[in-house]
Amino acid sequence: MTFKRENRYSVIKWKDAEKYLSPDELETLALIGASITASRLADEKPELECVVVEQDWPEYESTWQAIKDRMESESE
Repeated sequence: MTFKRENRYSVIKWKDAEKYLSPDELETLALIGASITASRLADEKPELECVVVEQDWPEYESTWQAIKDRMESESE
């Protein structure tokens, strides 16, 4: 199996949202997030909890490498 990086998530940094969105847009964003969380729970899925590593952090490439190593070892 060849590992391929995928863009599977949309991430919005709250600091950016607060800086660049209007109060109405922030409220809409919060409502959308709450709706998705409620729907996940209704589907008996847990709330989505993730670790985000920004591309300019020193851990970025090593994090991708760790994921690649795990995915490739699982496919053996």
